[in-house]
Amino acid sequence: MQVFIITLSVMVTSLVGIFFPFLLMPIVLISSLTLAYLLWQYRTRGYNPQGSTFKALERIKRKREKTEQSKHTHIHDQIAYISAYWGYTKEQERIVEKFVESRAYSDIYNKLTSSLIPQVITLIDNCNAREQKGCKREVSRRVRELTLIMSRELKRRKSINSESFDTTLEVYDHLIKELK
Repeated sequence: MQVFIITLSVMVTSLVGIFFPFLLMPIVLISSLTLAYLLWQYRTRGYNPQGSTFKALERIKRKREKTEQSKHTHIHDQIAYISAYWGYTKEQERIVEKFVESRAYSDIYNKLTSSLIPQVITLIDNCNAREQKGCKREVSRRVRELTLIMSRELKRRKSINSESFDTTLEVYDHLIKELK
C-alpha cells in the first residue's frame, strides 16, 4: 500500500511539473517542511513498546513518581511554614535545604510528617498566639532538635551511599582480577 502511495505521489508531482512548472517550488517547500516535521516527531517519540507488561510497569512508575512528588511537596510545605512563622538560623537553614534537596527524608518521612513537624508547627502557632511570652526557648529547642534529626539523617544517608560506592568498587576490582 505504501509503495502504491509513493508511486502515485511521484506520478502526480511529475505531471504537475510538466503542465505547471511554477508549482514545483511550493511543492518542494511544503514537502520539505512536512518531512522535517515527521523526522522531528519520530526523534522525540523514542522507543515505546506496546506490551501490556511494559504499560503496567509504566503505570506503577508514574504512580510512584506522583507519590514521591506529593511527599516532597508536603514536607517542603511544612518546612516552609516553620521558616515563615518562626525562622531558622543560617546553619539550620543550610541543613534543612540540603535535607529537602537530597530528599533524605525517605526513611523517616512518616515520623516527620505525622508527629515531629506538626508538633513543632502547633507549638509555633501556640507561641505566636501568646505573642512569644515564655515559650520562645521551648520552640527554639524543638526546632534545633528537628534540625539535628535532619543532620543525622543526612550523615546516615551519605555513609550509606559511600558504603555502596566502596562495595561497588570492590566488586568491580574483583571482577577485573578474575578476568586477567
